[in-house]
Amino acid sequence: MTKARITTIVAAFLAFTLVSSGIPAIAIYGGTPATNNTIVVGLLNSQSATLAGCSGALVAPRIVMTASHCLTRPAESFWISAPGTDLRDTKTLRIQGEKHFIPANFSMASFPYQNDFGIIVLKSPFPNTQTLEIANLVQVNTWMSEESSVMHVGYGCTALVESPPCRETSPTPNQLTTVFSKEVPNQFDSLVKGTFSVTKISVDKTICGGDSGSPLLKEVSGKLIYVGSQSSSNGAGCTKTCNIVCVATQGLPSANIELVESAFSYVGAVAPTPTQAPVKPAAKKITIICIKGKLTKKISNLSPKCPAGYKKKSSAS
Repeated sequence: MTKARITTIVAAFLAFTLVSSGIPAIAIYGGTPATNNTIVVGLLNSQSATLAGCSGALVAPRIVMTASHCLTRPAESFWISAPGTDLRDTKTLRIQGEKHFIPANFSMASFPYQNDFGIIVLKSPFPNTQTLEIANLVQVNTWMSEESSVMHVGYGCTALVESPPCRETSPTPNQLTTVFSKEVPNQFDSLVKGTFSVTKISVDKTICGGDSGSPLLKEVSGKLIYVGSQSSSNGAGCTKTCNIVCVATQGLPSANIELVESAFSYVGAVAPTPTQAPVKPAAKKITIICIKGKLTKKISNLSPKCPAGYKKKSSAS
């Protein structure tokens, strides 16, 4: 079977995985409990719902970042759970959506979804919530090239199935630690570079239905930084098989700065500036004087050395 034929089958299988359930979402299997996580939230269909269709990240008191493909209904039809709560406890605070922001170039015309990042603004703020820092594109690209560790956390399915879609999503959040991927499989060649990140998943540790829109978080100096929202994958997803290079992709706020600013402006707040990668001070050139009899030469370099036949003039001479 040709490589092109295999790719076509994989893409078709994935499209079915993502849309056949009516909720184009992909949940964390093989992770650990994340109850009381201060960032992950469930996107609920009603105030009394006990399961989430998608997940999201509470990055500010009234701002939830998620995947655009989760926001196909009016904002008012969503209720957002308090972060890290057990959704079966309907007495916990739930806040209704008011408006959502979706990139102009987001498209669900074909898999994978282009620029799959969205924001839902809430009608009122969650109390005691701090604005989360977000990663910039330089950091994301660096972490991918280094295959640095990163964390998924979401309200998705937690049981394996023979074929998609998975069963009920989890009423409690779960998380797993994985690494970024520097390799982007050809299934994602159609995505615009710089609009998504890539993480490694497997049959044993994966995202599944209900994890779409869930936050990808990176710990830097003891602080969690928001990277992006879960969008798609090319395998696993709570099934028992995984394609050769099995990865998940995420939509990035750092690729949609104007959209982020619009959402924060709407609630009368200042959008967070993407965190800057540490800047190493430029190395200074060193100048030495080299002598050979009556001849002298000045050599300037990061690590200067005298030419053959010359000796370095000592500072005392």
